[in-house]
Amino acid sequence: MKVKELSEKQKEFLKNVFEIDELPEEKELKEFLEEKGCKLYECKGCGKLIFHDNYEFWNLTDCCDDNSKLVEDGVLCEVCYARTPENLKDWIFFRPTWYQKVDFEK
Repeated sequence: MKVKELSEKQKEFLKNVFEIDELPEEKELKEFLEEKGCKLYECKGCGKLIFHDNYEFWNLTDCCDDNSKLVEDGVLCEVCYARTPENLKDWIFFRPTWYQKVDFEK
């Protein structure tokens, strides 16, 4: 996919993320992102385009930051990951770090 095939909203999103004025329209999206030090992924669940800039995930399809999760064979966007049994298990067994058992007998 070439950069010129993105929607105007997606192009503006990339310009804002990378703080640039112009995009190389004829360049392949993957190549452009690699030049910026990013890796392009496709969500294994829904196919959304996600890229990682070595700091955080960005959802290029929805034009927002994303709490994606790296899985064994790729990436799941935050919506698809939220539906996984692994995420449910994390919520069920979640114990805040500040949690302490209190002895009321003292």
